[in-house]
Amino acid sequence: MKDKNISLFLLISNFLFFISIFHLLGLLTGLLYLLDKQLEGSTSDIQEVFRRLPVPYVNEDFKIDLTWKEMETKMEPPSYVHIRRNSYLVKKRSDEDDGAGCTSCSSTCSDDCVCRVQCISCSKSCRCSENCGNRPFRKEKKIKLVKTEHCGWGVEAAETINKGEFIIEYIGEVIDDALCEKRLWDMKYGGAQNFYMCEIRKDFTIDATFKGNMARFLNHGCDPNCVLEKWQVDGETRVGVFASRSIETGDPLTYDYRFVQFGPEVKCQCGAPNCRGFLGVKKKIVKLDICWGWGSKRKRTSAACPAIETHV
Repeated sequence: MKDKNISLFLLISNFLFFISIFHLLGLLTGLLYLLDKQLEGSTSDIQEVFRRLPVPYVNEDFKIDLTWKEMETKMEPPSYVHIRRNSYLVKKRSDEDDGAGCTSCSSTCSDDCVCRVQCISCSKSCRCSENCGNRPFRKEKKIKLVKTEHCGWGVEAAETINKGEFIIEYIGEVIDDALCEKRLWDMKYGGAQNFYMCEIRKDFTIDATFKGNMARFLNHGCDPNCVLEKWQVDGETRVGVFASRSIETGDPLTYDYRFVQFGPEVKCQCGAPNCRGFLGVKKKIVKLDICWGWGSKRKRTSAACPAIETHV
């Protein structure tokens, strides 16, 4: 009798167990059905969750370039040592100066100033007043370094700049022809694509590759708004960037490199209507007139730029 009771108890227990299992499966099936119906109308909510994740979300094919562009804008510009004045690696020489200075020009030393016509900054030997406007290298304009879409790093105006005004001095290491040639070949064999050299005369090249200032980041333009000018300041030859036309805040600052090409052709990305297509010339050195922005009577002087920064 006892064995029969045990068997009956086990039978009832198994029956109740299977009933519970089927009941549970039914509940799960119902829940899954309701969840499926709920998900059909909440696709946008799921997408919103993904958008909040710390990864780029796109509802099309994954595009790595979107992330790269964002990362590229945060990259640091090429490293260099910032200096305020030219660093001479050759013997520094003073240009001839008769010491006479200007004597009969207006109080502001405008276009009638004899020093200004010759691209000479007024000095202590001049008899001009404190209102003298012919000392351009004393105060630079406000500019800022920016990452451009096609031309690497560039420079924009951070304030309005009038035509003819001094913007910034082109600064670097002053080297002779032998060292200039050696550095160019070393950089070429090393795979360098950016060059920052400007030749002023024989054995006088300003190289901003390793040391310089923000002027090294000015890009080329076939229709530029800036021009380089060679000046004599207290007997020292210095090169300044001047506005060749009025410049508004936010405008990119460019000048015509007109350099002698050192390597393969580089496509120009300036976007000007009169763009020449490629940077530089191959066969001859183009002399760059770099002294004309402040007056019609200015004496023109020249410098060749064998290699300035070229962005690929």
